[in-house]
Amino acid sequence: MRAVFQLLSAMVLLVAVSCADDPSESSAHQAVLSANRLSANRLSANRLSANRLSANRLSANRLSANRLTVNLNATGNLLSTEEGRELFSFVVSCALPSDIFLEATVGGTTFEFFGEIGLVPSWLFHPLTAEGKGWISACLFAHVSLGDVSVPISLRGPNRALAQTPDERDFTVEEGAFYGNLFTPLDQPIDWIACRGEGQASGEFGGLTDRDCTEPDPANPGLTKCGFNFAGDCGTFSAEPTCEQFSETGQFYRRCHAGPIDDERHHDHAHHRNCGRPPDRDDRVFQQVITTYVLP
Repeated sequence: MRAVFQLLSAMVLLVAVSCADDPSESSAHQAVLSANRLSANRLSANRLSANRLSANRLSANRLSANRLTVNLNATGNLLSTEEGRELFSFVVSCALPSDIFLEATVGGTTFEFFGEIGLVPSWLFHPLTAEGKGWISACLFAHVSLGDVSVPISLRGPNRALAQTPDERDFTVEEGAFYGNLFTPLDQPIDWIACRGEGQASGEFGGLTDRDCTEPDPANPGLTKCGFNFAGDCGTFSAEPTCEQFSETGQFYRRCHAGPIDDERHHDHAHHRNCGRPPDRDDRVFQQVITTYVLP
C-alpha cells in the first residue's frame, strides 16, 4: 500500500453507534512515503477539529466526479489551501486502495492524491455510510501525533484492507485502539476515543516514546495526552477492559466501549437491547476499531 503523507491538518469522524448489542509538496505532487498498512503519522488534533465543517460536507458527497477526478463541488475549500490538500491526501489514503489515485486542478495546478489503505473504496461513487464514517474516523484518529514527530505504525482491525503483511511482523508493541465520531454536528464535541494497549500500559519504550494518544493525561483526568476521551485499558490484561473481544490471529480489538465494561453491561443482553439503562451510562458499542502497533 502507498504510504501515508505527513499531515498537518485534520478531519472528523462518525462511528456506528447502537443502543446495545447490535452491531512537502513538490510542485504539483504530494509527497508519498512507503508501503502497505505501515503508515507514518504527524496529524494534529487541533487541525482535525478546525476542519469539521469541510469534513462533514465531504462525507455527504462522493469523492470523485469520475474514476480519476476529484469532486470539486464537495472538496471546495479543502483544496484551496496547502493544509486542506494535506488533509484530503490523508483522507484519500485511508479510504482508497493503492491502485487508485485522484487528480484535481486548482488555480492551474494539478494535484495527485494517492490511495493507500482502502478502507472505504465505495466512497468514490457514494456518500459515506455510518460504517464508512467509522472507518475513516478511526483511521484519522490513529494517525494523530502529539509532537512534530513522524513514527511508523501498523494499523490492524476487522476490515479486509487491514490484513497484516510480512512487513508488519516486526511491529510487536501494542499501543492501543482508536474509534469514535469525527463527523458530529458542529454544536457537539468530537467523539474521539482511545483505549490503552498492553504495550503502552507497560511503559515508554521503542516507538511508544513519540506516541502519546492512548496515554492518560494526569493533568486532565478522562482525557489522553492528545485530548481524546480516554476509555481505559483495551483488553483483559486489565481487570476492567473496554473492548469485548481480541482477535489472536489478527491481533486487534473488536466491539469497544467508551469506558470499562462492567459485568452487567457485558452480560445482560436483554437489558442492553432494550436500552433500559441509566441516562448517565454510555452503552455504545463501536464496531469500526483500529488497533495500532509500533516497533519495539
